Amino acid sequence: AIDKAIRESELGLNPQVDGDLIRIPIPPLTEERRKEMVKLTKRNAEEGKVAVRKHRRDAMSMLTDLQKEGEIGEDDADRAKKKTEEIVSDAIKLVEKTVDEREKEIMEV
Repeated sequence: AIDKAIRESELGLNPQVDGDLIRIPIPPLTEERRKEMVKLTKRNAEEGKVAVRKHRRDAMSMLTDLQKEGEIGEDDADRAKKKTEEIVSDAIKLVEKTVDEREKEIMEV
């Protein structure tokens, strides 16, 4: 099952099964493979940013609902929305910073 999963992944690896042992020869990275890994990293980062934005949307919706129900005041809701925006902005900046660092690491020979 492990052998099959590794072969079907998009990693480009061919495991060799030797009884209870699985050997995975990892070839040196070519320039082309490095670029593919950078694209994959950027795609995963974009998915992460989308997830963060989804949580922001959920939080904003929850705050609006609480305000409509009268559980929190308008000022409290506005402060919470601003804080939510700050947190989301910081999280997205962190994702972008991490992607830039990983890109440099991947492209380093």
